[in-house]
Amino acid sequence: MNKSVQSLGLVAVVLIAFAANSLLCRWALLVFHYDPVVFTVLRLFSGAVTLVGLLYWLPSKPRLRLLPFSSRRFWLLGASLLLYALMFSLAYVQLDTGVGAFILFVAVQLMLLLVARFTGQRLNKQQVLGALIAIAGLALLLLPNADGTYIGYAGLMLLAAMGWAMFVLLGKGSVAPLVDVSSAFVAATLLMFGLVFILSISMGQAFDVDWFSSAFFLAIISGAITSGVGYYLWYRVLPLIGVQKAAQLQLLVPVIATVMGNLVLGEVLTFIAVIASGVIVFGVWLFLVAVKNK
Repeated sequence: MNKSVQSLGLVAVVLIAFAANSLLCRWALLVFHYDPVVFTVLRLFSGAVTLVGLLYWLPSKPRLRLLPFSSRRFWLLGASLLLYALMFSLAYVQLDTGVGAFILFVAVQLMLLLVARFTGQRLNKQQVLGALIAIAGLALLLLPNADGTYIGYAGLMLLAAMGWAMFVLLGKGSVAPLVDVSSAFVAATLLMFGLVFILSISMGQAFDVDWFSSAFFLAIISGAITSGVGYYLWYRVLPLIGVQKAAQLQLLVPVIATVMGNLVLGEVLTFIAVIASGVIVFGVWLFLVAVKNK
């Protein structure tokens, strides 16, 4: 098979997987009223099992292993992934599929921009303009629902973006992506188990897991396939298309998530939401093109 066709196919699968993470989470919480904490536990655990299986099953020389539990990097990766996954689930209690994806995507890009700025990288006028346009589009997207409760859930998605941005920065220049991603899921799962234990003790009751329900399987699919396999394929395709092109292609993820939410969950696409989404995509595209031309 032609390499460019293979790369295009992998990219399409990965982008759909990323968008499906938003859909599956919102689906479980909106339709089946599943506990977001339980959803997170199942997502992280099934992702960890899948990735560790890939780590030890795929042939490699030398044989790949998880990062040692005693290493600082192991727990930093886990903490950042846990922050992302838990806040992501809690935010989707209220946010629509596409809205949540747009908040997450734009916030991650802007956070990485701030990190770059504070580490000495200079921004040109086009980059600043693109960032401001994206922020304006995000404000327009949130404005029609700007009550205290809705903004609070948007704030949770911003925390999820912070966790994902940390995860991206920790993975920058990774020499063994599958090792890092697998270790992150294992560490995040262990931390999540500890958090659930503490919450159960403090509340005086255990979390109720509705075993083998529709929502249970949505969480397993989210963890094992759209997260576990999706992240693995993402790291496979990155060397083939380059980081810059990958960043531009990620613009499609919130758009795909919005369409999925509309088709599967019947979420309404308002005129303002469509315009705001277009403004956000244009702003981020303008910024990324400016980076490429520097």
